[in-house]
Amino acid sequence: MVYPRPLRRGGKIGICTPAGPVVEERLRAAVAALQSDGFDVETTPSAYDKYGLFSAPDDIRRQELEDLFARDDIGAVFSARGGVGASRLLATVDTGLITRSSKPFLTFSDLTALQWLLFKRHEFVTFAGPLAVEWDGAVSEASRRQAWRVLCGESNGDLWGDLPRESLGVLRGPGKVSGILMPGNLSMATTLLGTPFMPDLRDTILLIEDVNEPPHRVDRMLFHLRNAGVLQKLRGLLIGDFGTELDPLRNDALRTSLLDATEGTNYPIICGLPFGHGPERMTLPVGAPVMLDLDRMQFTMHVPQMELV
Repeated sequence: MVYPRPLRRGGKIGICTPAGPVVEERLRAAVAALQSDGFDVETTPSAYDKYGLFSAPDDIRRQELEDLFARDDIGAVFSARGGVGASRLLATVDTGLITRSSKPFLTFSDLTALQWLLFKRHEFVTFAGPLAVEWDGAVSEASRRQAWRVLCGESNGDLWGDLPRESLGVLRGPGKVSGILMPGNLSMATTLLGTPFMPDLRDTILLIEDVNEPPHRVDRMLFHLRNAGVLQKLRGLLIGDFGTELDPLRNDALRTSLLDATEGTNYPIICGLPFGHGPERMTLPVGAPVMLDLDRMQFTMHVPQMELV
């Protein structure tokens, strides 16, 4: 397993747009906010461009992503946003270059595909959390603080920080589970099935989230994972934000789908983690061992101490 070096306080963050285009005003505001947090920031040449559904043609988006990892002066790489487009890069991106750089890679949503590919090929640990554009105020101050603690190696393994915990609940089993954490977007996880880019999720803790997906589509995707044999092999299933919290009918439908799709298994299913497209967003490792214990309200990442300091 390859852990990235911590980001140095005051270091340089490179921002690329490897998927969909950004709203220029939002990204410029986010860059200013990152700078106010004490970091130098540089955006790639096409960061503000638009090319149909994407920020730029495939080869340019791939090259600019790789260039940030190849540069010695860049301490961490942030994805400006998700959207669509990461799947187009999987067959050609130089994952070896990214892994050898040992730089923290912070991204989310559509970029689940690249994060899972990096874990499959190299067991390289990346981070799922706020997208760069969301530093414009779209995520809470607590989410920002927790992201810096994790990226800069200052968390001592703690993944909660001071994020809210009121929505947490055990849908099934004890509220304690440990293993390799694989957070990701449910739509992207199902899209990877049947491709050579899908990691083996056997004995992992799967954490899923999604946005703007109606109950029938969520149910279909969950049963697709079941029919592919994925859900039967997990060590635990964690549920982030699906945008159902304020809709009792949709929330009940989600819980029913989760229980039905995991019928015959006995691992814990824990709901309500602050991880999704809302303002409260944990920054979590993709591919690192973790322990979640709701009795003690502990969510910790177990990595060698030399990698944390």
